[in-house]
Amino acid sequence: MAAAMYNQITGTFDAHSAGTYVGSTLEPEGVEIQKYFQTPDFFELMEEKGIYIRNNRTKKLIPKMIEESSIVVSMAEEPFIPDFLSNNKKVILWEVKNPPLATRDVSEKTYNQIKGLMEKLLN
Repeated sequence: MAAAMYNQITGTFDAHSAGTYVGSTLEPEGVEIQKYFQTPDFFELMEEKGIYIRNNRTKKLIPKMIEESSIVVSMAEEPFIPDFLSNNKKVILWEVKNPPLATRDVSEKTYNQIKGLMEKLLN
């Protein structure tokens, strides 16, 4: 969500999304993210905002990605924060909860929270 929002706001494709849990047996790499949502509410909200990410695929965050980036924003939650992420000066940690069920209301609140954090980052 945050990478797509950044790219929309800036008119670039500079931001990329990757996860720290991806690659586990419960979340293999390369799976369409829509398979992890129980309702379409989140994707419908994003599409109303002009962001289509329904078919995006999971990708695992690796140290090389951080090395090649000028800044990294992480919303990873314990216990899924690897040392290479938590001990890096390029990393900004945002406390955004990963809800177990992304209803319309929860999706809107999360979108607005990330939008506010994004505006602070860009100003």
